[in-house]
Amino acid sequence: MKTRTINPFLKLPAMLGVLLLSVLLSACAVSKPPALSHEDMITLAAADHATMFSSQEPILGPVTLEEAVARAIKYNLQHRQALMERALASNLTDIRHFNLLPKLTAEAGYRVRDNDDASSSESINTGRQSLEPSKSRERSGETAKLEMTWNILDFGLSYFEAKAHGNKTLAAEERRRRVVSDIIRQTRAAYWAAVSAERMRDEVAATLGQARQALEQSREAERRRLTTPVVALRYQRDLLNMMRQIEQLDNELAKAKAELASLMNLAPGTKYALVVPEGPMTEPKLSFELPSLESLAMVRRPELREQSYLARNAVLETQSAMLRMFPNATLFGGVNYDSNDFLVNNTWTSAGVQVGWNLFKLLSLPAERKAGENRERVAVLRRQALRMTVLSQVHIAWHQRHYAQKAFERARDLCELQTAIREQTEHAAASKSETRLELIRTRVETLLAVHARDMSYAEMMKAQDAVYQAAGLDSMPEEISDQSVAGLASAIAEQGRMNELGHVNAPFLNLAYVPAGQANAVADAQAGRSAPAVQAAPAAKAPGVSGQAVAQSGEAGRHPAIRLVVGRPWEDLGSLQGD
Repeated sequence: MKTRTINPFLKLPAMLGVLLLSVLLSACAVSKPPALSHEDMITLAAADHATMFSSQEPILGPVTLEEAVARAIKYNLQHRQALMERALASNLTDIRHFNLLPKLTAEAGYRVRDNDDASSSESINTGRQSLEPSKSRERSGETAKLEMTWNILDFGLSYFEAKAHGNKTLAAEERRRRVVSDIIRQTRAAYWAAVSAERMRDEVAATLGQARQALEQSREAERRRLTTPVVALRYQRDLLNMMRQIEQLDNELAKAKAELASLMNLAPGTKYALVVPEGPMTEPKLSFELPSLESLAMVRRPELREQSYLARNAVLETQSAMLRMFPNATLFGGVNYDSNDFLVNNTWTSAGVQVGWNLFKLLSLPAERKAGENRERVAVLRRQALRMTVLSQVHIAWHQRHYAQKAFERARDLCELQTAIREQTEHAAASKSETRLELIRTRVETLLAVHARDMSYAEMMKAQDAVYQAAGLDSMPEEISDQSVAGLASAIAEQGRMNELGHVNAPFLNLAYVPAGQANAVADAQAGRSAPAVQAAPAAKAPGVSGQAVAQSGEAGRHPAIRLVVGRPWEDLGSLQGD
């Protein structure tokens, strides 16, 4: 006789009601986040302001060019952001390495029910009950399991993913190099503009005071009818025009120091002085010629190195797509526990292997292979297009550098000429043969000429840095032991001298020197494999480098000025052929 049981569907409405109530209560628990109040914004602003300018070495004296660059590199927030992005990429790479390990899962649980987990059997032939209801599990119990699984396909995919993130970490370092180069170039340009402001500050203030005094005297003479009204008005008009020019100049000078303070991450309003160079302004030397700068840019520009690292990921992505075509095998093993008293063995170990294969993926194999080939071709074309852009930037920076030098020479000559005119005008004014208005006008014109000369010099130094940046030359060493401001400033000054002398830790390319048939032999020799001897490149003088720089390099025991680079990796770049 069958035992009558309660239809479980009768309990379904109650269960659905409880579930719906739980969902509604959880939805009500998620409330709209409150808007930030003025007090919250004030608190955040105070915290950010304290963090932005904290832990900085104080300025103890006049700031030199190297110290300004060192402070910009160490404390500039854009550089800090680049450093954090590189650190984040490195941490993500470390995390991806853990995905190569097998998964070790520990589980524990407790179960309970309101009735027995019993069952009976029924004959298929007669439909009658063939076994009285019985149970093999208790109403409550505990379970535990410690299992290790290892998916071979996931291991392969994690391997390629870890290598891809390693390339992204290297690319992040190249982006940091680019940020550092931009900061250094901007800081140097702002420094020279601020030096001009420091040099001209007192004279601008004195000339502006003289113009205001002359204006007041002219107005007083007009009120007393000591001069013709038309003459007085024209005199005042000329004075006001000159005062406007001086005030514009003073505004530009003030902004120069503010911009430099921002690059050094100084708090707004911080008072500081600059070291004003003494002596005549001279043109900086450029030890590299255009072909050498092109070659340097091809191997040292951070944009090209970054794109090369990302091009590796195109190959890795193709390999990952091919790996997904293989069967998926999972190895597992572990120990288990169940508190059920009806079990003969409450603890046991298990192990096994499971293989699965989506055969329909094989249909996409030709398309995946074609997509991988196109992906790699796009990466190569993108790198080649970037190389063309880099070459154009080198040429533009080279011509701008020479134009800036000519502009500075013209501005310097005009400044010397205007200074001589001012001296003659002052002598004439002292002998009463020249009017006071003409004296003030001459002084204003001299100030403008001096400012134009200083700005031309700043533009020339900026163009010099642009040439080095276009060639990929770093303005600071790769490794610096002393991370203080003084240590950074010393390292930056030394690296600047190395760049000016043509000493760099990178080879000059001489593609035309190695015959195509000997390229493999030279590559084998550099890799440590036995190969026929190849004639060494003459190292007496690097192409495009002055003989004095090469001689100084040999005397100081620096890095060699020329180093052989094998192969023809830039056959698509015709501008380098035959150089």
